[in-house]
Amino acid sequence: MQLAKVTLLIGSPRKNGSTAVLAREAERGLKEQGIETETIFLNDQEIKGCQACYYCKKNDVAACAVKDDMQGVHQLMQECDGLIVATPIYFAGVSAQTKLWLDRMFPYIGMNLSPKLPGSMKVSFIFTQNQPDARLFETSITTFMQMVGFTGLTRKDYLVAYDLDSGVKPPVTDNLEFMDRAYRMGRDLLT
Repeated sequence: MQLAKVTLLIGSPRKNGSTAVLAREAERGLKEQGIETETIFLNDQEIKGCQACYYCKKNDVAACAVKDDMQGVHQLMQECDGLIVATPIYFAGVSAQTKLWLDRMFPYIGMNLSPKLPGSMKVSFIFTQNQPDARLFETSITTFMQMVGFTGLTRKDYLVAYDLDSGVKPPVTDNLEFMDRAYRMGRDLLT
């Protein structure tokens, strides 16, 4: 029997910021279930924006003509059983690194908006923001999750961790509710 595997995509440039801390807590929940994990910091990847060449559409393939680190990200996603996407909210939306990942998911959306990602992989989301109102960016967060869903990924859960700012406000590790939610998100992703 092959071990289940989950890929964690972290869209924060801070490897020890609130977003990464919550992603590691979700990873702890996964590992305690015997699930293998692979973490990708999108900021470390050399990924170009979508070139709008329509190679994927013209050839009706779930593959991208742009050759960069996104090929490896796509490969990991195709080999895993689940996905956790963790991103800070900057300027009312997901980080540029996370948006770049979403733009390069274009090959997994058909021209008629039909999903092209194989299987019914579950995805959970962790959003962090420094604003104290958890609902402030609700529209952009919902839109982002909806667009990810067009690829065929099935949303399992999401967490909006608010009133956080590494080094300025109390650390996310002091917020037991957020830490527990992130842990349970990992633990329950594949159930």
